[in-house]
Amino acid sequence: MPVWFTADTHFGHGNIIKYCQRPFLSPEEFAATRDDPRSKLRISPETVRRHDNSLLDAINSAVAPNDVLWILGDFCWGGHADAMRYRNRIRCRTVNLVWGNHDQQEIASAFNDCMDQGMIEVEGQPIWLNHYPMRSWDRSFHGSWHFYGHVHGRLEREDALKPAMLTKDVGVDACDYRPWSFAQLRAYMTPRIDAFERHKAAFIAGKDDGSLPL
Repeated sequence: MPVWFTADTHFGHGNIIKYCQRPFLSPEEFAATRDDPRSKLRISPETVRRHDNSLLDAINSAVAPNDVLWILGDFCWGGHADAMRYRNRIRCRTVNLVWGNHDQQEIASAFNDCMDQGMIEVEGQPIWLNHYPMRSWDRSFHGSWHFYGHVHGRLEREDALKPAMLTKDVGVDACDYRPWSFAQLRAYMTPRIDAFERHKAAFIAGKDDGSLPL
């Protein structure tokens, strides 16, 4: 069955829409916060609803009921009742959570499974999941991938400059506000795997440049 990944949905969290300048702000809110995203302007309930509806529509238009969806942290703002309200709007029946720094423990029952971090395997590919970005992780030397969130796209440039790193920020800010499938992520990783294998061979031969933390 298809497996999907996303992170940092932050449902109900008005401030994150402002801090990250997500494209759901009203024209007035955007103008008021463009130069100072940390301003004290309170984001309107209408904007929060527009944000939430857009992210939920993006999930439901891609992820089928029998698929598997991994959310790598920061699901929503609030407690159990809030989490259930959003979870019940996701049609996928198997939704798993990797704990993020904004997630309250009481929301655990909204998900099929929860973990701090860990290795999963999809179509034979080991993938290390953590809310936080890592530069070395379990079995990274042997070609395991690492998916993360938390940084809201701020490491995209670094990842691009290190094409041999088998990493991907799957947070919505780095993925056009939609989940990515394993198939899409495999296509993203394919050229990086080639670069990784070259670096690994150079490392084994004692000729690597030290740029890749193997």
